[in-house]
Amino acid sequence: MYLYNFAMSKIKECIRRKLKRIYVMEQEKKLNDKKKKKYTANRLFLFWLCAVLLYFIANLQKVVMPGAIFNELQEHFSATAGSVTGIGAIFMYTYAISQLVVGLLVDRFGGARVMAWGGLVLCVGSLLSAGAPSLWLLYVARFMVGFGAASIYLSITKETSRIYPNSFAIMLGFVMVGGYLGGVTGNAPFIAGVQIMGWQQALLLVGCIATLIYLAYAGLKFTLPMPGVVQTAKFDYHRFFEVLKVRQNIYILVCGGFPFGLYFAIQSIFGKKFLEDYSGMNPESAGWVLTVLMIIGAVNSLLAPAFSKMLNNRRRPLMIFSGMGTAVAFLVIVVCLLSGVHSPWLISGAFILLAFSGNISPVIVALVRESNHNDIWGVMLSVYAFLAYIVTAVIGHSIGWIMELFPPQVENGIHIYGNKSYLAVFTVLLIISLLAAYSGFRLKESKGQDISNKI
Repeated sequence: MYLYNFAMSKIKECIRRKLKRIYVMEQEKKLNDKKKKKYTANRLFLFWLCAVLLYFIANLQKVVMPGAIFNELQEHFSATAGSVTGIGAIFMYTYAISQLVVGLLVDRFGGARVMAWGGLVLCVGSLLSAGAPSLWLLYVARFMVGFGAASIYLSITKETSRIYPNSFAIMLGFVMVGGYLGGVTGNAPFIAGVQIMGWQQALLLVGCIATLIYLAYAGLKFTLPMPGVVQTAKFDYHRFFEVLKVRQNIYILVCGGFPFGLYFAIQSIFGKKFLEDYSGMNPESAGWVLTVLMIIGAVNSLLAPAFSKMLNNRRRPLMIFSGMGTAVAFLVIVVCLLSGVHSPWLISGAFILLAFSGNISPVIVALVRESNHNDIWGVMLSVYAFLAYIVTAVIGHSIGWIMELFPPQVENGIHIYGNKSYLAVFTVLLIISLLAAYSGFRLKESKGQDISNKI
């Protein structure tokens, strides 16, 4: 009996030791897994942060050329207004058309892969923009920058959804803030840099910073697991035409896309030039006005959905405001031009109204989603993004030629355009904005509900 009890105690002690060893090993494994997950989460955050910084650069590049350095480009290349606005137009044409292609690529290959190639093109184009020896080579550089920048937004949206599925809305909000900060930096701060070091050196600095960010992004990408290629995602262009069969979508495109496109043409292409030529502002003051517009755009992206919620999720009143506000702003400027009023405060006030009217994208996206079936609303959204930027491109390209219809004064190599040039330009913009205002009144109200089966 003694031997039996002794043997059993030894067996129990052995079992306890084994179980303790197993428990310790499991705890160590859990701790290692936790450390590994934390390490991976930290790398994913740094990867996402690099993507946000690339989006910052992409938005900065949208506004720096030609808007911030219109006179410098015209003097350096001895170019006409049409040639200079063409620099901005080729960027916008490329950016707009690429939205359609990038949307399909992101669905198939994922945001990280598309951004890796697009970011590389963005960096090369940024560096080439700083050192282009001729206007035509500068066009090539801006084409590259436009394509690279276009790949960033849809890609980072996809990656944010993958990395932060449970806090997607909040994290996407940070992405949008990062983008708007890029636009803010591309105005007054960039103009101040141009005054200090020259426009080519300022662009070179931007290109070098973009390259460093891209190298960090690419390095982190190769250390992280990436999702596989979605073989079922096909390139079917017929889906783009399906959204145009719905009349509600046409009104959304016109009422939503036109105000933003017109506003962004002011912001990125010729607004600073107009403030200098007509209102007599110096470059720094004009730059600060455009900086304020960009800040308003960022704030309004948060205010617009808040107002919509206060109105019981009604979208139509804000869409009407977008169209009408844009038309009123251009009407004020046309009246000033006709009456010879050069007040910078009045013109700046009209620009501020444009910024509020043209930046209600969260409301537009909500109405797009509520007006279309789940399998098609994403396509509609890419068509909306395409139209918004193609309007900017066409307007920006056409404005230069309209301005040249009336001979400018030339002072120290800088072309200064008169009332007739700008009156012709803003009359055209007023007519286009009236189409947006009309479309707003034709929209069906969704009240935050799915109305895809009712329109």
